[in-house]
Amino acid sequence: MNLSALESTAKSIRTLSMDAIEKAQSGHPGLPMGCAEIGSYLFSYVLNYYPDRPDWLNRDRFILSAGHGSMLLYSLLYLSGYKLSLDDIKNFRQLGSKTPGHPEYRETDGVETSTGPLGQGIANGVGMALAQKRHAQKFNKEGYPIFDNRVFVLVGDGDLMEGLSYEACSFAGHLRLNNLILIYDSNSISIEGSTEITFTEDVAKRFESAGFYVVKTDGHNFKEVEKAFDLAEKNRISQNKPVLIIAKTIIGMGSPKKQGTSACHGAPLGKDEIALCKLQLKVNEDFYVSEESLTFFEAKKIESKDKFDKWQKLFDEWAIKYPDLKKAFSESFNLTIPKDIFVNLPSFNAGEGIPTRSASHKILNTIVKEIDFVVSGSADLGSSTMTIIKDGKDINPTNYTNHNIQYGVREHAMGAIANGLYLYGGIRPIVGTFLSFVNYMKPSIRMAALMKLPIIYLFSHDSIYVGEDGPSHHPIEHLCELRFIPNVNVMRPCDAEETKVAWEIAFENSFTPQVIVTTRQKVPVIDRKNLADILNAKRGGYILKKESRQDIDLIIIATGSEVSQALLCAETLESEGYSIRVVNMFSTFLFDNESDTYKESVLPKKCDKRLAIEAAATGMWYKYVGLNGDVIGIDKFGLSGKAEDLQNHFGFIKENIYNRAKSVILK
Repeated sequence: MNLSALESTAKSIRTLSMDAIEKAQSGHPGLPMGCAEIGSYLFSYVLNYYPDRPDWLNRDRFILSAGHGSMLLYSLLYLSGYKLSLDDIKNFRQLGSKTPGHPEYRETDGVETSTGPLGQGIANGVGMALAQKRHAQKFNKEGYPIFDNRVFVLVGDGDLMEGLSYEACSFAGHLRLNNLILIYDSNSISIEGSTEITFTEDVAKRFESAGFYVVKTDGHNFKEVEKAFDLAEKNRISQNKPVLIIAKTIIGMGSPKKQGTSACHGAPLGKDEIALCKLQLKVNEDFYVSEESLTFFEAKKIESKDKFDKWQKLFDEWAIKYPDLKKAFSESFNLTIPKDIFVNLPSFNAGEGIPTRSASHKILNTIVKEIDFVVSGSADLGSSTMTIIKDGKDINPTNYTNHNIQYGVREHAMGAIANGLYLYGGIRPIVGTFLSFVNYMKPSIRMAALMKLPIIYLFSHDSIYVGEDGPSHHPIEHLCELRFIPNVNVMRPCDAEETKVAWEIAFENSFTPQVIVTTRQKVPVIDRKNLADILNAKRGGYILKKESRQDIDLIIIATGSEVSQALLCAETLESEGYSIRVVNMFSTFLFDNESDTYKESVLPKKCDKRLAIEAAATGMWYKYVGLNGDVIGIDKFGLSGKAEDLQNHFGFIKENIYNRAKSVILK
């Protein structure tokens, strides 16, 4: 252990962090300064990585779950030779910089996932660890450890206060993910002051009970830190457990007046305090970088290249020796969809009543027969949401190559773990729960949208037709909430046939989370003999039924199970001599991304008499119906009762729809 180089690196981290934050007049100096020794040792002696190939599949993953301490990561990425310059450090937290306030995936080489919302990084790490286990069992052969990497996550007190950390770590312990190492920056300080005011549990006992091996260390003593990581590596294997290293640290270490207090958590130290820090560190310049540290990491980079080259040679030999595995590997990591896979999907007969969740299950299981990289899971609702892959068996502590994940009742963790599975590579996750429970996992969906991860979400029981389970289980505002998240495609198919289109869109997309919303109740398969081609659904909103005359008396817009009702209403109105257009708004996201010309062709401005129908909140629909239109929806909570009684109570019946339509026409 080169103690001098480690100390120089820690000094550089402290000076870069305090100066970048001071220049930006914004940021969190406490964690970078308090974890300078841990970060230095981790990047110097623990992690396997090669900065020139940040996409190396067998690299160790490092996640800064406590993302507010981003200057720790940026300092280390710069020092160790990633594509991050000193000018980037000086541009910390500025518009368009490579060093945003919290680490952002796709924005900075070396950043494995976007972090900041506390707890997300932990669960992402669990997903990555599970992905590694799956690939190792699937592709490794004797003498060819293609995947033997680990996942390290630096977490803070705030991360462990979040309920998400309990969910994710309970799951990790159960599956014995011994390639997961959490490093707990235990500085006993939160924004409001000492953690004694809210967080007094025995963290070691909590993690031990969850199945972790726990190590305690002094986070500022390099010899103790070395011993802790050695113990972690030895015991994760011998005890077959994930590891928690509890590193006792002092927040803002090196700041004479502010260290150990909340004053250095989330605000610049100030020029006077920085001057005192630098006096103590024997530094007399801004953005100081130790030449010894740079020289040390230049030498390490050469060693890292050698490790990478040896792995690449091993991989090439493996690929020749095991061509079938190499083919499967390429298909997985390219997420290759076989040609014509959507041609031979199940067919459904016009007029047949079938829940779209049941249709979805048949479709999914037909698709995955030819795709091995799909894993599907649910929050203890697989048999209800229909996410189960038949004969796929459950992933368990001894077999990670199966295709179903039992997440337990852990919606939030499920969403964040799925993000980690995708981020690792080679896996396309599907997750499901009831639509009414989506708010338990919405923060994870939002992070997927932010990172452009095409996770597939399957949310069933999409409306009041859930029935007797009552208002707590009736999704009202949920569709609107999901549609309001940028870069999320919410698809609500109107029948079994349109559900096939939803799955095709979901699998073909690469940068957008895909939400398929399905019914519990039966809905009729629409007879499209005289209606638009179903592939028009790929445009989001489309004219399902054309008007009978050139002049349009009313445009009815509907989604999901309400589309068939819209068609019945249109039929009645047409029999009375009215010219009615029916628009199926299968996906507002896809429709809104169409050209203005196309949108005008579907919803022409000259016809402002419009009626929208959806068994959910009405607010967003005024965007499409305008002030002269009307919306049949639900702006209050549901009631417990039989589905047909609820249908009558909330007005989703032929008579009410007809009367509301006539009111708009005659307005």
